[in-house]
Amino acid sequence: MISRRTTLALARLFTCAFGNTHGQYFNRPTYRTMNDAAGEVYDFLYQNGYPAWFCNVARDVADQCSSDTRPFRDFVLMIHTGESLAPATPNLTWRQREKVGQELLKDLAEDLAKWRKDRTYVSPEVGVVVTEFLQNLELDGYVFRADALLAPEEGVVDAKEQSGVLQDLYTELGLQNQETVFHHLSLSEEHFIARRWDDSISNSRKFLEGVLQEVAASHHRAVRGSAIPDDVYSRPARVRDYLESSGLLEQKEKQALSSSYGLLSETGGHPYMAQNDQARLLRHLALTFSQFALLRLKGFKNT
Repeated sequence: MISRRTTLALARLFTCAFGNTHGQYFNRPTYRTMNDAAGEVYDFLYQNGYPAWFCNVARDVADQCSSDTRPFRDFVLMIHTGESLAPATPNLTWRQREKVGQELLKDLAEDLAKWRKDRTYVSPEVGVVVTEFLQNLELDGYVFRADALLAPEEGVVDAKEQSGVLQDLYTELGLQNQETVFHHLSLSEEHFIARRWDDSISNSRKFLEGVLQEVAASHHRAVRGSAIPDDVYSRPARVRDYLESSGLLEQKEKQALSSSYGLLSETGGHPYMAQNDQARLLRHLALTFSQFALLRLKGFKNT
């Protein structure tokens, strides 16, 4: 799934690729337009096989961008929500429009990546935006290879959707320290985009660690009516031991979790895996084990 974060980057790339800057203030452009490139937008979409209605709407929106590019940026963002598709799809539900929007966003992402590859020169600004865009795609689980956008993890795990489910579960269970715990999850994403692989992995581990701590603490309060001892709460290995002894984890599950925690603790490049792939996959692993523990606590509380 193309995330909202990546859709924002896609919108920035589109407006940079087809926009024109005007005026200078301390060597910086004062504003950007797209109305004089509306025909180029239409041609780009037409040549890449987009539906006629989509080509026409995109051209019309680009033509409205005579003082800034916000209308076109909004048009791209609302592909994600389905709003840009509503006039042309009156018989579809909003969920169906979002599904169609995802297909359009994937096609746009692939075609804009190819557009960049085919250019012998782009401005430094566009180069920065392209890099950001590709890094966001990568965090969503996509790779651009041989002029194709591949999604090796599609259908297996959607990190963005999963993180939303985790936050809902965390809130539903009334666990403490939510702001701190999910700050680590946010940092793992930010550091991935910044290509700080070790920091991304470290914060994925801290997120998992925080979730397990609060699951154990909540269970202890429910069963014993008191706070979990600090010498248990503050030590990840003892937290895992507690989760096993309390029945929230079986022995084989605790062993799997401990092994995964070890992977998350030993940051650094693997000789047979790119660092970005390692950081991305370990982040998914932390999300999956966190959800597992939260669901076990939910099951306990519902009995």
